[in-house]
Amino acid sequence: MKKAVFFIILSFLTVYCVRKAPETTPEVYTEVESIPSPEIKPEDFSPPVPVQIPEVPAEEAQKLTRMIETEKRAYEYPIEVNDLVKRFIYAYTTKYRKYMQESLKRSGKYIEFIKEVFRKEGIPVEIAYLPIIESGFRERAMSWARARGMWQFMRSTGRLFGLHINWWVDERLDPIRSTYAAARYLKYLYNRLGDWNLALAAYNGGTRRIERGIRRTGTKNFWKIKRYLKRQTANYVPAFMATVIIATHRKDYGFSEELDPPFRYDEVTVPSPTDLRVIAKCAGVSYSTIRYYNPHILRFTTPGNLNSYVVRIPPGTKQAFLSNFKSLSPQERLKWTWYRVRRGDSLYRVSRKFGVPIRAIKDANNMRSNLLHPGQRLLIPLSYSYSYARRKSSSTSRKRAPSRIQRGEKIHIVKSGETIYSIARKYGVSQKRIKRRNRLWRNLIKPGQRLIIPAPYRSKSSTRPQDPKPPRGAFYHIVKKGETLYSISKKYKIPVSQLKKWNSLRRNLIKPGQKLIIYR
Repeated sequence: MKKAVFFIILSFLTVYCVRKAPETTPEVYTEVESIPSPEIKPEDFSPPVPVQIPEVPAEEAQKLTRMIETEKRAYEYPIEVNDLVKRFIYAYTTKYRKYMQESLKRSGKYIEFIKEVFRKEGIPVEIAYLPIIESGFRERAMSWARARGMWQFMRSTGRLFGLHINWWVDERLDPIRSTYAAARYLKYLYNRLGDWNLALAAYNGGTRRIERGIRRTGTKNFWKIKRYLKRQTANYVPAFMATVIIATHRKDYGFSEELDPPFRYDEVTVPSPTDLRVIAKCAGVSYSTIRYYNPHILRFTTPGNLNSYVVRIPPGTKQAFLSNFKSLSPQERLKWTWYRVRRGDSLYRVSRKFGVPIRAIKDANNMRSNLLHPGQRLLIPLSYSYSYARRKSSSTSRKRAPSRIQRGEKIHIVKSGETIYSIARKYGVSQKRIKRRNRLWRNLIKPGQRLIIPAPYRSKSSTRPQDPKPPRGAFYHIVKKGETLYSISKKYKIPVSQLKKWNSLRRNLIKPGQKLIIYR
């Protein structure tokens, strides 16, 4: 009973707040380059930590042993070389060789930066190669479990270690910010478990599973605990060790030493929200370039819930950007505005009010349907200004409109209140023919629109085609105003169901002028 009363009060409060929603006056700003909606397409990724590891042939095993024994490199990370590690080295140099080569090449963009961060945090620098088995150093990688980014953070873990993930941004896709978060996470795991092998295993499989293995075995030796772990987590650490050995001696294993150039950039602070296309224009680069340097920004603009935001731009463009950006007025920096939906509003009405296409509004607000409710806040991308929308609609209408008016056709200028149906009735032409002639896909028309009215069908005897004769033993009844199927059935003393069957009617709806066939 108490729950019912609570929900009733809550519903009344909701209705009251919705009705008190403030009105918003549209603002029109200068237009900028129009581009399609940004598409965030994550790259599906499955880490190459195979469950079934290929056996190493005897000759290859001896060769790997000799190569590893001759390596005199001292690792900060506790690398161990056993049969399992050798099998992973063999797998990465044969079956997964192409993947390893591409990952090593991509690592050039971030590897020195990651090593520098890890040195400052006291983390072994070899762990900088961990993204090879996490994501292949791909910024947009996404696993089956919805982990995303170069370091494959889950949403909850990313937020826990300082990453902002919301409708505006997903900093798991930012290779710089996510690296700092990964350093904090790895350091936390090491301080909790006291061993780097266990810390990496927990990075893959979670701390609870590792701590359960420690309680069962009474030791913190990974090689003794691994039998209590899932196979992928148990293989994760030896796979990482094999990756480090190959990455630090890539030439010995036949991999190319060519690397992608390091990721360099300048940073500028802009008032937020600011349209990314304005930033690109001031920096003298393309919009796609700004998106490349800021893969974590999910929208056309910097976050609308902040007063300022740091944006990356190509190196060497900072001075030009600052001078160009300083000369812009506040209205020119922002190409968006908020609109609060009122009662009776529809997407069509809002789009007409701001001169913005419906598709642009839906994309900006991540909407799947056209349903609005009073009090809802809509983000309006004003880059689609009135002038642009009109120019686009006029160009498309010129493109779609027939080039010539044929003999017998007329031009009709749509007046306020007119519909396709009323115009068709006026000229004695079907709605279908008018829509087909003017290439209209819907019944929506607007005042001032020019419509070409096709010539009505004509025959030698009359202006309309002759009606077909009724079948033998039947006649036509012309429906008069006020008549219904029931009144007609009583007039001719036949059941309504039989009347509907003769005329293939599914409903009882008829209209004046309609012909009904009746059998004697």
